[in-house]
Amino acid sequence: MTIQQWVKQTDQAFRICAFGSSNTELSFVNNGRHNWVDWFHINLRNEIGKHVTITNLGIGGETTIELLDRIERDVKPIQPSLVIVTIGGNDAVREMPVELYTERLRTICSLIRGYHAIPVLQTYYCPIYHQGPLHFEERFQANMQANRDLSREMGLQLVDQYTFFEPLYRRHPEDYEKLMRDWLHVNHLGNLTMGQVISRSFGLPLIPVPEDMKEEFEPLFDKMTALAEWR
Repeated sequence: MTIQQWVKQTDQAFRICAFGSSNTELSFVNNGRHNWVDWFHINLRNEIGKHVTITNLGIGGETTIELLDRIERDVKPIQPSLVIVTIGGNDAVREMPVELYTERLRTICSLIRGYHAIPVLQTYYCPIYHQGPLHFEERFQANMQANRDLSREMGLQLVDQYTFFEPLYRRHPEDYEKLMRDWLHVNHLGNLTMGQVISRSFGLPLIPVPEDMKEEFEPLFDKMTALAEWR
């Protein structure tokens, strides 16, 4: 991926935008712990260099409609090299037809390319479906598949968090709840998991797990790795 080429280009600043909703947003809900954007940012600067930065542009409750409404204001002025788009949960909650969701996501990616930046699509983790609204699962899965299909159509990199998270939910739902703060949002353990997945997707080494998180995190992550057949 492009970021591997940035290592030797220390005379140039590289800016990444994390563009999405509450799963991206900076907030106090993780009790002082990093979210996945923070973890990835730290790993990038450690492995690629201090000339790489991430700007968090997540806003809770948003759909593809709101991202389109503010992309000119929030993304374009930063002149990013790369934009990670993570959206679709609220579109499913609001029962947006997948065709509209896909078209808006395609427009977002086209606009990013128009800013001379690289769009990257990222799926969500797996929600706790049995605690969510009726028929949400079908809509949500359709949106995540739309990310996969659109990444192939447009030749984009895909970070498929869902594929890594879902097997644990299906096989061990009680363990899976340890990663979540509610049915639709990950907690600090889920955020670290997302940080590991996106780091691996960009060819970075796994993030060193803090000592006070190892006992909670490592058994879950090891189980997820085995179930997802992630090597």
